Amino acid sequence: MPEQLSPLDGEMNARRLQLGMAWKEVATTAGISYETLRAVRKGETSGAPLTLRKLEQALRWAQGSIQRVERGGKPVPADAGEASASAPAPEQSDPRAAAVLTILEGLPPRVQREVLARLNEMASDAGSSA
Repeated sequence: MPEQLSPLDGEMNARRLQLGMAWKEVATTAGISYETLRAVRKGETSGAPLTLRKLEQALRWAQGSIQRVERGGKPVPADAGEASASAPAPEQSDPRAAAVLTILEGLPPRVQREVLARLNEMASDAGSSA
């Protein structure tokens, strides 16, 4: 008899199939281990906020979709738009960049400005040495 999927596992499975991804590809895209992905899917852990956000980004879901599913709702595709005041993040090909943006969003505005100024300096220095 096949294993019964939890609502979250079922939604995640349907989405990864829709995106044509294998579970290991979802984990790699999210920048997490396959074991962590499996534990979140199976409800063995609730997952840290950053881990959940990275999974949502890998599955191209709007922020908060995993919590929505856990409360009995449906996930929202990222392209359907988020009910968020923040500007949508540009599409990321590197999960590390997505993680940095997620961390940046959680910082106070003053710290965000300082970090962005330093990043601009780094990009400027890299551009002049290229």
